[in-house]
Amino acid sequence: MKKILSALLLATVAVTGGAFAQPFPSKPIKLIVPYPAGGNTDIVARIYSQKLAERVGQPVVIDNRGGAAGALGMAVAAKSPNDGYTLVIGDLGTMVIAPIANPNAGYTQKDLAPISLVASVSIVVSVNPKSPHVTFADFIARAKAQPGKLTYGTGGIGGPGHLAFEMLRSMTGIDILHVPFKGGAQAITGLMGEQIDIAVDGTAMAQVKAGRLKALAVTGPRLPAIPDVPSMGETVSGYSFTNWWGFLAPAGAPADAIKRINEELTAIAAMPDVRDRLRDLGLAAQSSTPAQFADLIRTETDKVTKIVKDANIKFE
Repeated sequence: MKKILSALLLATVAVTGGAFAQPFPSKPIKLIVPYPAGGNTDIVARIYSQKLAERVGQPVVIDNRGGAAGALGMAVAAKSPNDGYTLVIGDLGTMVIAPIANPNAGYTQKDLAPISLVASVSIVVSVNPKSPHVTFADFIARAKAQPGKLTYGTGGIGGPGHLAFEMLRSMTGIDILHVPFKGGAQAITGLMGEQIDIAVDGTAMAQVKAGRLKALAVTGPRLPAIPDVPSMGETVSGYSFTNWWGFLAPAGAPADAIKRINEELTAIAAMPDVRDRLRDLGLAAQSSTPAQFADLIRTETDKVTKIVKDANIKFE
């Protein structure tokens, strides 16, 4: 009788355990966006979250947590439960620049587990249509001929545009004055008002398409939205600088959850309508394994650390 009861008990435990061991995901997923609604990070997050919800059969709820240049939202994500049901979208600014700029940002790279790269973008380098610069090579030549005379504007000290051009300065030896604005939009307005000679910011795309600004180059691979605009690397051999976005989870998230989300994001990145929507924004859909994304973060950290050291950049 004892053997029979033991067998029945084991069978009951197995059945009960099986009933509760539901496959991931079995409830809504929260996606933290560490910037306000409306920017590129938010748009990329919403494009992917909509498709992800459709594919996994669970809602993916966007939680915008803007503040401290993205650090606030990343810190919230890092301290969230690591059960796989909280994700965050990070970029070059939040995963590389912020930890370098502020050791007290409230999180570190180790606090977040990479899942997959989802998008990337080359930064547009533009001039006023009245500018005498016809090509990017013209600009480099003039900058070398007139050291300290030309100015470039960005969305702020330590931002991607600033780092991109400081890397250019290091590689070419040009002497050009940095004019930081309070944001990318303000830098573009300054360029349109001829307050600066050149601007390094992705928000120039709309004005370039409208003919109100002229794109001389892009910092990384050519953009499908403006395919005739060359990469800076075509003028300066070996140069490349891009911004990117990827999904992460709090460190220690279950391996099966990471695997499932990675598989879905990879499939979404290959969808023609997703690629088209991102291309219309001047972005490129991307995918990667978690290990590849982790390697990217490491190499980008090394690159940015060198740029900051070489240029002696002091973050505000």
